[in-house]
Amino acid sequence: MFQGSDLEKGRPDPGVGHRAERGEDEMKISRDVIQQVANQTLLGVIGVRAADTEGKDKDAVKIDITEGPVPSIRVDTAIKVKYGLRIPDIAWYVQESIKRGLEQNTGYTVEEVNVFVKGLYRE
Repeated sequence: MFQGSDLEKGRPDPGVGHRAERGEDEMKISRDVIQQVANQTLLGVIGVRAADTEGKDKDAVKIDITEGPVPSIRVDTAIKVKYGLRIPDIAWYVQESIKRGLEQNTGYTVEEVNVFVKGLYRE
């Protein structure tokens, strides 16, 4: 763990961001962890259910990671929207929620979040 003096010297705090570079060492986040963050964010949006997952929540979001100095992520998700809600508003909220959740939790850049509305549902 870094001490206060280490932070003052400009050394990164490994608990913040996605990579801690110290010489040749670097830390990467696994694809499964990124997938879980995106899925949990999606399933937390009120009025939205994952579509075409056949009961498998882990398949609700598909990700593509491009490696680089700061890795970037592309996300595809298929959803069902609760009947009576405004579809464009819900789709926008899903995009923003997933983007914010991934960027805050991983430090990676989210290039795009594609939301495919596959249907409606009633409760």
